[in-house]
Amino acid sequence: MSSDDPEDTPQDRRGWHIDKGIPIIVMITVLGLVWQTAKDQARQDERISMTELSIQGIRQSLTNDQVRTEKKFEELKVDLRIIGGKLDRLNESLNRRD
Repeated sequence: MSSDDPEDTPQDRRGWHIDKGIPIIVMITVLGLVWQTAKDQARQDERISMTELSIQGIRQSLTNDQVRTEKKFEELKVDLRIIGGKLDRLNESLNRRD
């Protein structure tokens, strides 16, 4: 290895570093942006959680409504059968009179 080798310079061995010439306002701005982004992410997570709870409530309500509707439908079918039976008996009694 010769001293002319460009890979052997002290500049290349340091890697990433923060230059002391960066203005403090830039650092404050970057930290502020990071803070605001983290805060916004937390708010978004909260909104997502609230939406998930709302969806679960709506699904439960929909299931309850569906069960109630099916029950009412069955009751209506029974009532229609009863009415049909009564109409048949009424029709038979009218036919016997003739």
